[in-house]
Amino acid sequence: MLDRARVRETVLPLVVLAGGTTAMGVFGCYQLNQAAGATVNGSGALQLVLCVTAGALAMLAAIGGSRPLLRRVTANPAQTAD
Repeated sequence: MLDRARVRETVLPLVVLAGGTTAMGVFGCYQLNQAAGATVNGSGALQLVLCVTAGALAMLAAIGGSRPLLRRVTANPAQTAD
């Protein structure tokens, strides 16, 4: 249950913030290109998709990599006198 909560608390804010920021950036870029009368080149969109994909994969790798640490920390729930 703790692992599920940790994943939700990491993924949900990242998706909302990164998705919103990316959408606003694409919208702003489209409006700027339209106002300037510029033609749209597909290489920028491809680069954006690759960067977002790489970021999502890095996030998932970090979540998966920290799972053993979470299990080790929560394995012995005995109270200590700190």
